[in-house]
Amino acid sequence: MNRHITVVALRAGLSAAALLLGACHGWLKPAAGDTVAATLPAPDAACRVALHTPAPVLSLPGTDAPRRAARNDDDVDIAQIHTVNRPLQEIGVWNDQADGWSVLALTVGSKRARSIAVRLHGVRLPEHSALWLCSADGERHQGPYTEAPNGELWTASVASAQARIEVWTPTATRNEFSADLTDVYGGYQP
Repeated sequence: MNRHITVVALRAGLSAAALLLGACHGWLKPAAGDTVAATLPAPDAACRVALHTPAPVLSLPGTDAPRRAARNDDDVDIAQIHTVNRPLQEIGVWNDQADGWSVLALTVGSKRARSIAVRLHGVRLPEHSALWLCSADGERHQGPYTEAPNGELWTASVASAQARIEVWTPTATRNEFSADLTDVYGGYQP
């Protein structure tokens, strides 16, 4: 009986060793997800890619000057909240890229804002997906955001009165993405 267990263990050990060597020497093909993850665009490329269909512009009310605080008020206003509460996939536009990626894009803007940040609720990012917030010229960006704990995603701000939200996802899984654009923050400071 010991001899039988030794032979089975030896065969299992050889199989594991062959699998490990095969992976090291490239004998095994990478999983589809591994290939996609390796080709996720760099943030600069993501924010500067030429889209086949331009991102629609959601023009929000102008950002007003911050309110004056009362003498006993320690609150400091840093931004004006512009509530949207609309599904991003309904107000943005999808662009299919030639390399197997789809980009959901939406431009948001508020006159007199010195910076823009966004809050998303009910976020479901498929595996290997990422979200960026890009300045209108693509020079500045926040992200990539690849997780949304508890379905919430708050971006840092970009110094611009207009910013583009870009969601990059593999084309095969783009229908799995969902998010509500809850608020856009028109910042008083860059």
